[in-house]
Amino acid sequence: MSQDPYLDTQAATARLGISRASLYAYVSRGLIEARPDGQDPRRSLYRAADIERLAKTKARGRKSDEIAGATLDWGPPVLASGITLIANDRLYYRGQDAARLARTASLEEVARLLWQCGEDDPFATPEPVDMAPVASARAIDRCLQLLAGRGVNTRMIWQRDVRRLWPEAATLLRLVAAGVAGTAPGPEPIHQQMARAWKVPADKADILRAAMVLLADHESNASAFTVRVIASTGASLAACLLGGLGALSGPLHGGTTSLVEILFDEVARAGDASAVIEERLRRGDRLPGFGHQLYPGGDPRAEALMALLPADPVRDALLSAMSAIGERQPNIDFALVAACRLLHLPPGSALGLFAVGRTIGWIAHALEQQQTGSLIRPRTRYVGAEPED
Repeated sequence: MSQDPYLDTQAATARLGISRASLYAYVSRGLIEARPDGQDPRRSLYRAADIERLAKTKARGRKSDEIAGATLDWGPPVLASGITLIANDRLYYRGQDAARLARTASLEEVARLLWQCGEDDPFATPEPVDMAPVASARAIDRCLQLLAGRGVNTRMIWQRDVRRLWPEAATLLRLVAAGVAGTAPGPEPIHQQMARAWKVPADKADILRAAMVLLADHESNASAFTVRVIASTGASLAACLLGGLGALSGPLHGGTTSLVEILFDEVARAGDASAVIEERLRRGDRLPGFGHQLYPGGDPRAEALMALLPADPVRDALLSAMSAIGERQPNIDFALVAACRLLHLPPGSALGLFAVGRTIGWIAHALEQQQTGSLIRPRTRYVGAEPED
């Protein structure tokens, strides 16, 4: 370049990987010096040093863009949080093993842990809830309607003292549980309230408790990130939960449980788990409920929940057939559906239980985001048509 300090149009656009229009735009903005070609005044030459400087800037920018883009797809961590840790195939809430908590901790105790309530108990004196009748048959739809009605007149999340939001948080958790179970909120422990509404035997109610404890939070998943974005705007807790529920309902998130229910039903009808799996693989269909990217050694939540379940012919046949073909281990979606089938809960209950448990984590993320005092506003890398000159 020292021998030829100027480049022609073809060389300049090739070095920068841009169109002629973009090259001319750089010149008009004063980023590249141009001069007439002495051999042909109709053509322009472009200062090589300017071209090289821009090329290096673009390369650095591409690297940053690639890193930023990767963070949105199971990439490196981008948020600092003290709520949940996933490490070495284990899950921890505020430093406590979630599987160990699931053995005895109530849903309310886990909520107080994740919300950092300390000795305060926002569940001790529940606020009265004006719960209008909701006609929807789907649990998630009932919750969405209840939260939408609640979100109009509640205080915004942007409080200087987070303790003022704990009573509202406890009320909202009870409201979501009531919406899922199709009953009115009550003062009893949430898992017992839901067991009563679903007519689950008293000796099996602990399965509901453990399942929801294991689902209380799972780091920066799609729904938790949605909640944090909404919370960063200063919206109400109810508004944050509406966003979380919307994200959770998708088939690539909590809605996967509906696909697992279909798989269980197929095996139950066919009576041959291996045949069902082979046919699905032949068609190129998904096998939902198995494997998790964050747990290469197996999902500890599934292990903890399935340890509480007695034998089940359909579930055990599925596990055996999947093991025989070397497929991945079951995840929490599989275990949750297995638990709901054992308890004879209505269709869609797995997603409902998921929503109740995860409401705890969503509230924790909303409160934590509120304390940062910052708005989440990522930038977008434009990949559309070049601007017209």
